[in-house]
Amino acid sequence: MAKILIIEDAEYLAQGIARILQLEGHEALIATTGREGIQLALTHKPDVILCDVTLPEVDGLGVLQIVRRSEELASVPFIFLTARAGAPLTHPELGIQADEYLTKPVTAQTLLTVVQRHLERVSSQAEYKQRLSELEQSLTYALPHEFRTALNGILGAATHLAVFADKLTPEELRELSEDIRVSARRLLRLTENFLLYARTDFLASAPELVEQLRQFTTEEPSIILQDVALMKGEECGRTPDLRCTLTALNLRLAMPSEHFSKIAEELLDNALKFSPAGTPIEIRTWCTEDMFWAEIRDHGPGIPPDLPERIRAYHQPGRLLHEQQGVGLGLILAKRLVELYGGSFSIESPADGGTRVVYGLPLPAEEWTREDSNL
Repeated sequence: MAKILIIEDAEYLAQGIARILQLEGHEALIATTGREGIQLALTHKPDVILCDVTLPEVDGLGVLQIVRRSEELASVPFIFLTARAGAPLTHPELGIQADEYLTKPVTAQTLLTVVQRHLERVSSQAEYKQRLSELEQSLTYALPHEFRTALNGILGAATHLAVFADKLTPEELRELSEDIRVSARRLLRLTENFLLYARTDFLASAPELVEQLRQFTTEEPSIILQDVALMKGEECGRTPDLRCTLTALNLRLAMPSEHFSKIAEELLDNALKFSPAGTPIEIRTWCTEDMFWAEIRDHGPGIPPDLPERIRAYHQPGRLLHEQQGVGLGLILAKRLVELYGGSFSIESPADGGTRVVYGLPLPAEEWTREDSNL
């Protein structure tokens, strides 16, 4: 429900507009003069203002000027009501501008459509500000810690090499070089994930660019998923824990292979990182008529019940309870990439424990009729 201020000197018209809005569940405030409208706006902080251009005491442009000067009201959608088609939205001398105008008489459908559009815009802006706030918190707290940890590993090993270069055995040199390599890879992956997150954030509002990316292809996604699993398993010495059941072979997806591989890498990394060695990591693929599906299941501690509803960038569940590397981007990156290409993503803790991630990606139309698509 939104709070909407109607500033209109024709009381019968103001009451009619109010009834239309109230039937949709909105709260309607009515002022019949410009001065009264300004007072109500400053007192009640409405979500949208509908204002007649010609008003007693203070006209519509005067109301707009006061509203735009108020820090709390400056971004509130301001919609003029006017009897003149093509009425101006701006006051060149004052440098102020309304968001839209409606020509009287206005139909109920037009009124509701315009109001809803501006409410959605405000909601979108609020969500964007929330994401900026989360980003700021990450940059302030998590990111410096992660960069510092990786850089300290590199600097520590490099300093040891510089001080004791003449006394180190070949085995000690190999150990120090491995420490540098691991820390550098961690730093590189962290940087790449932040850059990719920023790119997916941009692509989400640029469908024409996503369409260009769909011109690239991922051949045999089941095999790529298996290869990534073997690589990640070897990195952490858990290759024997992998259980692959691949039943969707010889397929092609309309997306770059590096994005498909990134989804697999992040989800498998989580599964291996947060489950005990010696417990199975189950990987399964299949397809329906128009979707390729993959499931990754581990037998670790599982996830909080409300995690699917509160997945946010830079949020890492249990950060204060468990010592974890990374800043929580892996899960959100995988989810974002899947959804960027029109896919489906779900995560849950099954009744018998662990974590189960299932994601689906749409098959190109020409793949639907392939006889081997379900093999």
